[in-house]
Amino acid sequence: MTDDNAAGFRQYICLVCGYIYDEADGDPDGGLPPGTRYEDIPDDWVCPDCGVSKADFVPLEEATKTPAPAAANHRSRALPTDPSQVVIIGGGMAGWAAAEAIRREDPHRAVVLITADAGHHYPKPRLSSAAGEGLSPDEIILRKATEQAAKHGVALLSHTRALRIDRSRQRVITARGGVPYHRLVIAMGAEQRRLSLAGNGDEPIRTINSLEDYRALRSEIDGRKSSILIVGGGLIGSEFANDLTVAGHQITLVERGEHLLSALLPAAAAHSLESGFTENGVIVYTRDSLQSLTSGSDGKLKAILTNGGTWEGDLVISALGLEPNTHLARQAGLEARQGLVVDDQMRTSDRYIFALGDCVEHRGVIRPYVRALRRQASVIGATLAGGTAGYDGTPDTIIIKTSLHPVAVYPVSLQGEWVAAHEGRWNYYIGDRLTGFALTGRAVAETKRVEKELGQPASRSANING
Repeated sequence: MTDDNAAGFRQYICLVCGYIYDEADGDPDGGLPPGTRYEDIPDDWVCPDCGVSKADFVPLEEATKTPAPAAANHRSRALPTDPSQVVIIGGGMAGWAAAEAIRREDPHRAVVLITADAGHHYPKPRLSSAAGEGLSPDEIILRKATEQAAKHGVALLSHTRALRIDRSRQRVITARGGVPYHRLVIAMGAEQRRLSLAGNGDEPIRTINSLEDYRALRSEIDGRKSSILIVGGGLIGSEFANDLTVAGHQITLVERGEHLLSALLPAAAAHSLESGFTENGVIVYTRDSLQSLTSGSDGKLKAILTNGGTWEGDLVISALGLEPNTHLARQAGLEARQGLVVDDQMRTSDRYIFALGDCVEHRGVIRPYVRALRRQASVIGATLAGGTAGYDGTPDTIIIKTSLHPVAVYPVSLQGEWVAAHEGRWNYYIGDRLTGFALTGRAVAETKRVEKELGQPASRSANING
């Protein structure tokens, strides 16, 4: 980051992923030379990390400034008892997005947010990009929890675990007592899948799903070059492999599928990413997994892989994907399949209870992405204010934060086929219509243009299905 205060350069932060655009530095890879002012950025420029437009950026000082105290008691020892209040369970991005949307639609309604952790407001996608950018865990926090609560007039119950939902009495039972609700919003996110292994070394396996998890990781690896084994080559594992490599660590990435990002990319696109990784020192094993892990007397971890290979190093990170956190909802008798089932207004099977984010299933699909939860939050805010908004579940282009070899993909269905277009681009067709795409390397710069082609008839070239 360049120090150009004398020139009056400003910084702007992406509200979706936390990327900071510094006018002094510009974005040369995106066509913005150093010194490009925010107001001079073309409308078709996109965030390098998540692909949203400049409209989703605000001045950094506006996003991080400490607000004046609001009328709500934002951190009270007493439990809020307003019978008309909206209660939100979950203090992550989804919970705060819901609180902001509700407050935007209704400046006066009582809103309570219950969270088992501190509840600080931070962009979770930053967890898999901060180390390579030289940012500490504290530096990715946009606003402390009490400041965020004060800004939006929310009664904050931090470090408070929700134990049960009493639907008949419309109360959330917590370790501090019962909290009544007129409407309830569940924003409990998802949990990392856990590894089950032979050996005596399973205790050191880390999952990174919160700011506290991330603090623990950074405290262990900062200041020295660590040898790290990442198990799982999906989106989370690939992003962490990229970021920790950029931060100077030696990464081994193990994926049990045929290739990295197997749920999103055709094989040829994934192989392009794998090549980009290996060229930068990442060791990639596919069709392989972790069989056992032991701790040696020298403090090193020793792993045996299912294909017979071995690894020795300092730390193992499990990145096997997310499972919607639905246990509280299931205990309350709400309909849940893969995730907590919601309709187009984000209502659950109980008309007084809404849900959003990584924990929900909408029209049979889980969309664990930031832009989706922000739209879902807007629908909840509008619905609670008497509006008729609906969430249609339209997917978004996914920008995967692998700076060593950039990737953008528009999610596809199962009915079509992949077709190679040119170097770095693969199209997905159903019939003769373009319904998805994958871009890698320099071709990622085409993202906005290719999005405009979606749904249109197009000519094909060679079939690369599989």
